[in-house]
Order: sequence, then C-alpha cells, then structure tokens
Amino acid sequence: MSALWKAARKGLLKQRWARGLLAPLAHDVQPQRWIFIVGCYNSGTTLLRDLLGRHPEIDALPSEGVRLTDVLPRPEDVGWHRMWCRCVDDVRLAADASQSARAARIRRHWSLALPAQPVNVLEKSIANTARLPFLQAHFAPAYIIHLVRNGYAVAEGIRRKGEPRRHGHDEFGDTYPIELCAEQWRASLQQVQTDAAELDRLLEVHYEELAHDPAGQLARITEFLELAPLPDNDGESFTIHGVHSVIRDMNADGFARLSAPEFDAIEAVAGPLLAHYGYARP
Repeated sequence: MSALWKAARKGLLKQRWARGLLAPLAHDVQPQRWIFIVGCYNSGTTLLRDLLGRHPEIDALPSEGVRLTDVLPRPEDVGWHRMWCRCVDDVRLAADASQSARAARIRRHWSLALPAQPVNVLEKSIANTARLPFLQAHFAPAYIIHLVRNGYAVAEGIRRKGEPRRHGHDEFGDTYPIELCAEQWRASLQQVQTDAAELDRLLEVHYEELAHDPAGQLARITEFLELAPLPDNDGESFTIHGVHSVIRDMNADGFARLSAPEFDAIEAVAGPLLAHYGYARP
C-alpha cells in the first residue's frame, strides 16, 4: 500500500460520513490479541506504536483509535485538549455489559482500517489510559503496554503542545500552567496504578530505557506479547509528530525549557510520584 493511499485512507476514516458510507464493509473484528499502548501525553507512545507496527504479525491502526470511531469519548469533545484529568468522568467507561454494544460498534469501525482477518491488532489512544478495565472486558484478550516517561519532560511537553484557548479555555491563555500539566502526568500514572489489580496482562515500559536500548526493550515487549522478536534496527529513524529523528532520549530538550520555579511547581504537584519512579531533578 502506497504512503499516499495510507494517508488518504487515514484521513477518510476519521470522517463520520465516510464511516457511514463504508458501514456495509465493516465487521466485528476478533483478532487473537488486542494490543493497547497507553500512557500520558508526550510519553513516546507514538514512537512505540510505530516501532511495534513494523512487526510482521501486528496490524497497527493508522491513527489513534479514538479518531476512527464516534463512540470513544475524547477529552477534546468537552473542551480539554491533552488534559483528560479534568474530565475523567466523561472519558472513563464501565467494564460491565452495559457497554457491549458500544464496544462492538468500535470494533466494527476499526475493522475498516484493518485487514479482513487481522491476527494481532495494535491501538494507541492516550485517553484509553483512563478506561483500561473497559478495554480488558470488551477487547479480549487485551495486552496493555503502559509507557512511563520522566514527569518533568512530560509536563513541559504538554504545556508546549496544549492548546487551551483553541478549545474554549481562555482563562489559561495560549498555554496551560505547568502545575496543571504536572497534574495530568500524576493522574495518568495514578489511574494505571489503581486499575492494575484488575488487569490480566499489563507491562510497564520506561521511555528512557526504550530510547537507550530499543532492541532490548522491544524484545521484552514481544516476549510479553508472546510473539517472535522484531529484527534489530538500531539507528533507524522515524518521523514522529512531524519531527524526523533517530531514536534518542529527548528529555534533556524539555528540561532546558523549564525554569527553576517551574521545576519547583512540578514537584509540588507530583513530587511523590517523581520520587517513586526515580525521576530526580536534572
């Protein structure tokens, strides 16, 4: 499939009218494994999706799954860009049978972006971090990979990329306060910690380890997935969010954009979790 057609298909499937037009072609896809990458914004989830998407036995959705269906709630739907911690009740979904019809509709929508009979489906949506029990209950068997990244760098990235004014929050101006960005990082990790006891298959991966040893971490992930290892492609470059680069730890770039008072503010909000994960002030 050409890159041009892939891009066109991805854009088309994000449109509600196109999914409606293609509805007769949809089916309730049931792969051998559902693989979900979750984590906070700016944690490297897109990079990990692209790395795992090279596996010959994995079919990755071409975009975040929330963009390819109309029944997975997004924080942006209620005015919170890159900030689901402020609308968690809107994005979290129950794990009981009341959500069966919703899950079936999601699978049908996603089938339009997949081969007819995919063996292993890979999906990455940040807001899914808030609804892991729902995924386990309705997308079985669900293998969940939780990517964790340094909270200082994540908070800086959310502030840099968040667009509160565009989504109706003029009170913040053009950028979120760094404290709110740290709150999102804290909420993301706390939610996974809370839900972990209910999850059958959960693997935690650190962004820093993935950047420093891609082959080793990918081998660990494919072992968790019970799949053959990926070929070793150290030094391969990727285009992530419009930036073309080899795999490297980008944390230092984010640290350089923070002031001492901003480090203090992040620690005031997320200090215990930063310490728990060994993220000392750089």
